[in-house]
Amino acid sequence: MSLVVAHVSDFHVSEFGDTFHDRLRVVKRSAHIVDVNPARFEVVWEEAGWRVLHERGKRRGRIALVDPHGYAHRVPSRKEVGDVIDPVERAAAKACHLEARRSLTLAHDVPSAGVLKHLYEGTPRNSNVRLLRAANAIEDADAVVVTGDVTDDGVGWELVEAVFDRWKRKGMLFAVPGNHDLYLFPMRGSARPRPTHASKREAWNAFAARLGLHLDASGAWYKFLPDGQTVLVGLDSCARRQRTFYRHNGAIGSEQVAWLREVGKKPEFRATKHRLVLLHHHVVPLSRGVGHRPPTEFGMRLDDAQLAAEIFDEVGVTAVLHGHRHVSEQRQPAGSNFTILASPSFTLGCRSGDDPSYWRIELGEYMHATRVRVPNFGIAQDEDPPSSRVEEFVDSVVDLAAGDTGDD
Repeated sequence: MSLVVAHVSDFHVSEFGDTFHDRLRVVKRSAHIVDVNPARFEVVWEEAGWRVLHERGKRRGRIALVDPHGYAHRVPSRKEVGDVIDPVERAAAKACHLEARRSLTLAHDVPSAGVLKHLYEGTPRNSNVRLLRAANAIEDADAVVVTGDVTDDGVGWELVEAVFDRWKRKGMLFAVPGNHDLYLFPMRGSARPRPTHASKREAWNAFAARLGLHLDASGAWYKFLPDGQTVLVGLDSCARRQRTFYRHNGAIGSEQVAWLREVGKKPEFRATKHRLVLLHHHVVPLSRGVGHRPPTEFGMRLDDAQLAAEIFDEVGVTAVLHGHRHVSEQRQPAGSNFTILASPSFTLGCRSGDDPSYWRIELGEYMHATRVRVPNFGIAQDEDPPSSRVEEFVDSVVDLAAGDTGDD
């Protein structure tokens, strides 16, 4: 009997679904809590913790949009939302738009197929929505493994748990952290409050604990799967301290090497047929498809890749699964005995220009890997949402503000 594992990577989920890979559409927010002094502002619209405030005593006073955490959002211009004149309506429309795609909201109530299609048509670049869409492509997997960059900037773990809940409940959801999960960035993302090394590490540790992963002091973990012939080993390739904001090079470090060497001596480890290692950074530089130059390695390498490859062969690792470069590739590195399966971004796709995909790995007498592409809803990933959609959305908010509580 074979075991089927789905290898996915690089979700880049965030609070509102914007990513560092789409800088033009990052949600712009103030870094400061808004002072909502009732003597200065009155609440003119409120929903799901969002508030639209109007400066008291001034006909054309300041309008402020404040999220449930107290941070400000820019009120859209008339041109951005179909020439709506009233700034309160524009602010309310933006609040509803963001809340519908917020990781906590989606995790609390995973949308139906019809609602998901509508969200995707309106914001085809949104990584939160894309994750929900892509997860529907995984059907017959016994286990799901995620090789890092689960989040874009350390926020959104709860959405991943909700999306893969049926595997989590069976103890068959596994993950390792990536540079986006643990390292800091030189440019500002939309996460508020701004994350720190400590807050990111704490969030990852809590997520791992909720998955039932028992982290060693080195950051590594291992798990024997129920089929009796497979062991998963998770390594933290961001184990060492980040040197600068601009360097996201990884390393598994001497502690994890020593730990893996000891795990490799265990009789049950040696007796298994399939010994799979999961990490985020790539052990071997990847291409970007036929005829394309390989992506730059500056600030992105696994600095102890040679040592990692040597220890993998020493303990008898049969396959290495990783993400990081958003490239889909299967290879047998020259001079090594393990197979590499590089997974592209499950939400953003492959740097070759290919659609998002994952590896379906069947573990039986032999290991057999098949690339499974994620079906889309018939619109290009980089297509801008039609203006009519924005207008319809604004119209619905106006109707609600006027007291229309009918079903949409």
